[in-house]
Order: sequence, then structure tokens, then C-alpha cells
Amino acid sequence: MGSRRNNLLILGLVALMLAATVYVIFIRQPVQQATRLGLDLKGGVAVQLKGYHTNGQPVTRDEMQQAVQVIQRRINSLGVTEPEVQIQGQNQVSVQIPGLTNERQAVKVIGKTAQLGFYPVKDFAAQQSVPKDQVKKVESTLQKKLKGSSAYKKGKTKILFEEDPSLSGSGVDVTGYVVPDQPSITGKALKPNGAKVDFDQANKRVVTLQLTSEGGKKMSQLTQKMLTHSQMSGKPPLLAIVLDNDVISAPQVQSVLAQNIQISNDSLPQGLPENEAKQLQVVLNAGALPVNMKVLSVEQVGPTLGADSLRSGLTAALAGFALVLVFLVVIYRVLGLIADLALLIYAFLLWGIVVAVPITMTLPGIAGIVLSIGVAADANIVIFERIKEEVRRGKSSRTAIQLGYEKGFRAILDGNVTTLITAFILFALSTAQVKGFAFMLAVGVVLSMFTAVVVTRALLGLLAGRRVRLTPPMMGVSRKNVQERGSAVGAK
Repeated sequence: MGSRRNNLLILGLVALMLAATVYVIFIRQPVQQATRLGLDLKGGVAVQLKGYHTNGQPVTRDEMQQAVQVIQRRINSLGVTEPEVQIQGQNQVSVQIPGLTNERQAVKVIGKTAQLGFYPVKDFAAQQSVPKDQVKKVESTLQKKLKGSSAYKKGKTKILFEEDPSLSGSGVDVTGYVVPDQPSITGKALKPNGAKVDFDQANKRVVTLQLTSEGGKKMSQLTQKMLTHSQMSGKPPLLAIVLDNDVISAPQVQSVLAQNIQISNDSLPQGLPENEAKQLQVVLNAGALPVNMKVLSVEQVGPTLGADSLRSGLTAALAGFALVLVFLVVIYRVLGLIADLALLIYAFLLWGIVVAVPITMTLPGIAGIVLSIGVAADANIVIFERIKEEVRRGKSSRTAIQLGYEKGFRAILDGNVTTLITAFILFALSTAQVKGFAFMLAVGVVLSMFTAVVVTRALLGLLAGRRVRLTPPMMGVSRKNVQERGSAVGAK
């Protein structure tokens, strides 16, 4: 059963783990915020997208898979937790984002799904500090003004707008740009994850990006042409970075650019505003979609349904947990009390893992936890039955406990390895919510192995080491069974 020193070390380790769990759940942040809930419990937004080509060609499965990867990466870059992005049918994508509660925010997060492009600006007009409720009116005014410009050619150019928080702190700055109908360079010219926020020699915030070799050649030719045109026209050479017909930024080209590019704003003492720089980095690194994407619908998942489901799930889990605790005590008496203590430790440590990782809880995830509780109880039952068998044979409690663990461990290990293999297959081949079930089941099984075998053995070892005499009835074995079994063995 291990030495008393080893048992104390194990229990000391458990005490440290419990202390860390208390810190993570209750001290690091309020307990209400400690557990992340998934779309089915917390509510959120579900968005349906459709992929298409402007030339009418059908989209391929490979293009849709690439689009899903880009959308997934873009949402992850914005810090949204556990979104579910799936292909539906031939050309549609379903996106579910937990935690978002309004349609406008959802569209802001995932609506920018069109191709990324770089456009040389032919003309522009701006108005600063526009109240938000008058943005559309101002855009209409600027559009009329720019359509009267000599740079605007109907069918060959278009007018795009940029909206930025006003530096004066009131309203937004609205700028309209006349750009060619098609981008000169698309997002395909960017190296993967080639954009990052950095600081220049003057400690001003900039965004640096790297282009592919072919993209560098195109950028060099484009910027040389823009600088030449600027010298002739006297207008600043602005390069508009556009996503889904929204101008994200329009920096001024200072020199001929190639593969390594730096986007800065020398008019501000700190360089690019922090939010603008981060947004630019996300947009650039998100890459270009292989197809155009159209938002078909944006729906909210009501929090009322999530709250009811969460309440029902937790009630079922707690009721099942309580019944398991009672069952163990009724059948195995003192051994059951030790198992109950180990199960409580298991439940608390599992909650700590959910918070610390962190893991977004869903109803399937709760189902995985409930199932793992059964696995943890089953491990104790296998061992305790072995112990009771040894007690019936007339072995002392200390010897029976030692033999019970030795003989029962292999069966527990085989059963849990089989469950882990099943969970791994489910996780590898299923969708997000089933992945949550599989992940929680795997975590629960591994943790249950620790508490049901190691912790309970240390507790029983410490109890036996203090010379506490465990009688057969205290372990759920009647004296009559011990006597009958002893007589049978003696007769042989």
C-alpha cells in the first residue's frame, strides 16, 4: 500500500492542487465569470454564409474548405471563444459564435468575409467628427462630390468609404475614396501570418508585413507608378487596404515598396492608433478567401433556452453525483466514505481544469462530465469488490486492501484506456459540440484514474498505517460470509 511517507506526499500534492483550484475558481476572478459557457448554454449568434464566384462558376469543395479555415482563423484572431464553423451543402457555411448577443456585433466579427485587396487611390474627400446617426447622410454627400471628380469613371472605378473614431473624441471621421473597380493586388500576395504590430526607430506604432516574391514584384510596380503619378498630379499617393468593400486603412506611400512593407502614421505622435494597428494586423493575417461570401442570415440563440438547459443539466449532474455518493456508502461503508471524499476531490479538480484551461462548457460537455463520474465510481467499485473478496477469504483489512488494488488495477486500466480511445476517435471525427463531450470525457477519465486509484489508495494506506482496525462489516462484508468462506477454505 505504499509507505506512510509516500502517502503523505500524494495527499500533500492533492492539497496543493486543491489550493490552486480555489485560487483559479474563486480568487483570480469572480466565480460567476470563472466558467465559460458555450452557445447552447450562454446564447450567442448563428450566421449562415453562402460562397459564390462573381463570374457564375460553381464553387468547389476545396474552396469551401479553405474558406472555412480562413473564417475560423479570422474569428480566433478576434478573440472569440470556441466558434463552430462548418460547411453545409455545396456552397454554404454555418458559423456559431457563443457570447455575442446582437446581430451588428456578429456581422462586425465575421461579416468581413470578402476578398482582401490593395487599391491605388485616385481621389478622396473627408469629413471629420460626424455624429454616428449622420454617417450615411455624410457618405451620400461625399459620394455625390466624388462622382463629380475627374478621377471617377463609371464602370471603371468605384467609391469606397472608411470610418474611424474621430481623434477629437466626438463622432467618427468619414473618408470616401475613388479607386479602380478591381484591386491591383489581392490578399494572396501576403505571406501567411506576415503582418505584425511593431514600433519604428522613433518608437511610433507601425504595422509591418511581408509579401511573397510575386507579390513584392507587383507591389514594386504599383507603388512606382503611384509615385510617378503623384509627382505629376500633386496628389498624395494613397494605397487603400480594402476588405469587403470597406477601407480598413489608406496609408500614404513614401517610397517604392517591395516584399517588406511598413504601414505607419507620421501625423500622430504615437504612430498608428493601437486599435487600428491591431485590426489591420488581424485583417492582413486572416488572408484572402478563395470565394466571395454573402451573409444569408444572422440569428440569435436565446439565453433563456440556454439558462433552462444549463439548470436542467446541472440538476441532473448533481442528482446523479449525490446518488453515486449514497450508493458507495451504503454498499462499501468506510471504503465508500473514502471513495466519496475522492469523488468530491475529483469534481473540484475537474472544475478547476475547466476554468484554468479554459474549456467552454456545453450540454454535451456536461454529459461527458456525468459519464466520467460514473467511470470514477466504477473504478472504486472494481477495487472494492476485490477487497471484499479478499476479506471473505479471511485476509486482514490491510492485506485485503493491498491485494484489492493489485488485482483490480489492471482491469481499471484496460477499461479506461478503451474509453480514452473512444473519446479520441470521437474528438477526431466529430463536430465542435461532440468534440466537447469527447474532450470532457477524456479529461474526466484521466483525472478519475488519479483520484479513484492514487488518492483513495493513499487515504486508505494512511488510515491503515494509523492502525485503525477495519472490521468486515465496516467494509460491507458480513461476518457470516467471512465465516462461511473460511470454513469452505478450511474444508479444502
